[in-house]
This record gives sequence, structure tokens and C-alpha cells, in this order.
Amino acid sequence: MKIGVINLGCPKNIVDTECAISFLKDFTITKDPEKADVIFINTCGFLKKARKESEKAINDMLKYKKKNKKLKIIVSGCFVEKEKEKLIHKYKDIHSFMGVNEINKISKAIKHGGVYFNSKPYIYNSKERKALLNEISTYVKIADGCNRKCSFCTIPQIKGFYRSREIEDIIIEIKNLIASGVKEINLISQDSSYYGMDIYGKKKLIALIKKILEEVKEYFWLRVMYLYPDFEIVKGLITIMKKDKRLCRYFDIPFQHINNDILNKMKRGHNKSYILKILKYIKNEMKNVTIRSSFIVGFPGEGEKEFNELLSFINKRFIDKPGFFSYSDEEGTYAYNLNNKNDFKAIKERLEKINIVSKRICYYNDNKLKNKKVECLIIGNKNKNFLLARSQNNAPDIDDYILVKDDGKVKRGEFCKVKIN
Repeated sequence: MKIGVINLGCPKNIVDTECAISFLKDFTITKDPEKADVIFINTCGFLKKARKESEKAINDMLKYKKKNKKLKIIVSGCFVEKEKEKLIHKYKDIHSFMGVNEINKISKAIKHGGVYFNSKPYIYNSKERKALLNEISTYVKIADGCNRKCSFCTIPQIKGFYRSREIEDIIIEIKNLIASGVKEINLISQDSSYYGMDIYGKKKLIALIKKILEEVKEYFWLRVMYLYPDFEIVKGLITIMKKDKRLCRYFDIPFQHINNDILNKMKRGHNKSYILKILKYIKNEMKNVTIRSSFIVGFPGEGEKEFNELLSFINKRFIDKPGFFSYSDEEGTYAYNLNNKNDFKAIKERLEKINIVSKRICYYNDNKLKNKKVECLIIGNKNKNFLLARSQNNAPDIDDYILVKDDGKVKRGEFCKVKIN
């Protein structure tokens, strides 16, 4: 059986896709839809833009079904979970629909077709997943779901309550991945700072990282993504970073805004002073550390004053890699019922303005690296002359690559020192 894979959305979806196809036997992955017996589409439903992208993927693949009546299209993921009735009614030619908790039913879905949904939350274990899509740099999901009540977010409705995997099982998976040749492990969840609260009664992220680095003796990179702002977690990570160079000097902390009134309406549970406390601590304690954060532009109640406060904050370069999203008005969220909504034009103008500032900051940070040597991981080939590489300061699928002249001395999956010119 030849299976084509379309994975949309965040890295957490990549893990879900790998889990799903890991349940299959006797298959090969093809990039050509015309040669596929099955096409598996893992959708994203977080924002309107993502849902449109998901529908486009479905419509594009249905064109191949018109040519090949035997082609089976399986649609899964957050979009299906969020709007299953609509999709089932609209797309009669889809062979099977699977909710986010049904990825272990993929064999049954392919064989029999139909609709698979289960209200019981699912989280995979180490036996159920192989790194099939990227064998050099991969993701490990330490938890799923979310217990936060951020007013703009639909994730708790789609994914359910927070559920952590056990430390021992995560370590087994990481050991297996390292043994198979993986050189970079990226820990992910909806809220990595919260890890362990549900099964251990207290936050266990720091204990998890210590245990991983203690159990795994090989040299590899360990990166933590999606940290909800938590000063104690940040302190614990810096303590480990100072002792073990395998933990990437990289903080991915979505702050969402800096104005106190907007943060309050977002129900984020912290204020501007707390954000500044975290950022100043990181910058004072560590050199050569990178901070990435995401922010929402145009949230209800954000006027020129609130936006300019955010713009001024970004201009101060506390954040090395700032990313921005337009506010998406999602039905079913608290923010959906708020007044003082911004129109599309105003949000677009603000987004363009703040993205210019962001590009200047990134350009400034890139220039600081000139003539310096940095450790890089070779990811693959750009073309016949250049290799693609990343430093610890560049996360996969989000940040830029470093182009390395291919002199035949290093290969994909190897670490090396690179002089930035």
C-alpha cells in the first residue's frame, strides 16, 4: 500500500501524523498523489486561515479521486474534531473521517471507511510512534490538551483537558529515537510549563529534562517548545543550561501581548511586570540565548494606545524572534463576545507595521553573528552547492536555516562548527 501524507498546522500535528501511520503495516510513503492508494490529511482547525488551508487540501486531493475511483482519502485532526458535522455533510466522497482521539483507528478507517470519533482523550505511548517524517530532528509530545482558559483559544474545546505522559515512557521514546539516528529532540505540548501537574500533583518539566539528560549519554540537542510564562520553570531551565550544553539556549514563550488591559481580557493570568521579570532574568543570566515569542495583533479593545505599547516593547529587543498573528474571532471563545472589535483593515495595517520592526530585529541579530563560529546541525541539502543547517538558536519549522557551502567534509545529521559570513 502506498500512502500520501498531508500534515497541516503545528508540530504537535506532525507527531499525531507519525503516530497514525506508525499503526500501519506494509506501506510506503509517496509524494505523488497519483501513485497513492491512500491519502491521509491531518488538518488544523485552530484559526479560520488554517481551516481554509485544510479545506483547500481536501478539495485538491478530491481531484485525484475523480481520476482514481479506488483512492481512499482519510481526513483527521483538529478541523474534523471542531466541525465534524459540517465536513461529513459537505464531503461525501471522503472515505473516512477521524477525530483527534482516533488516530489509532487508521487501519480500520482505511479498510472499512466511515466516521470515527471518541470523547475519551487520547495520548500516545512510546510503542505507538516512529519518527517517519524526519529522522534527524524530531518532536516528542510530552502532553496533550490544555487546562488554561485563554479567552481567544479553542484548543481546550478541541483537545480536551491536559494529560501528561509518564516520565519513564518519554525517556524510552527518546532513547529509541536517539538510537535510530535522531540528533535533535524537541519537546512539545500545548503548555510545556504545566507538564506533570495532572499525574504527579506538581510541575515536573525540570525533573523530566534532568532525567532525560541523565539517562541519555549520547550527544544530541534537547529543545523545549511552548512554555507558558512561568518564572520558576525559566529559572530551572537556565540552571540546567549552564551545566549541560545539550539543552538548547532557546526559550519559546508565547506572551501574546504586553498591555495589562489586553492581557487581562485574554485571561492570561500574568501582567507586564511579570513578563519583564522573566525576560530580564534570562538576559542577565545567560549569554547567547535566544528568546522567541508570539503576539496577537488586533485583539478586541486594542486601540492605537495599546498597539503602540506593544510596538514600543518589541522595539526594545527583549524578544530576539518575535512572531505575530492577526486576531481571529473564534465562535465559542470568551473573546468572541467582547465589544470594541477591530476591523480587518486596522488589524492588517498594524500587522504590517509591527512586522517591519520584527524584520529589523531579526536582521540586527543575524548581523551580530558575522565572523563568529557556531555549532550547527546539518539538516539536508539546499542544492548541489549548499547544505542546510541550524544552530541551537534556530528551531525547526519556525526559524531560518544557515546555508553551508558543501565541501564534502560534513554530511546530513552531523554536528560541525560553522563560521558565519
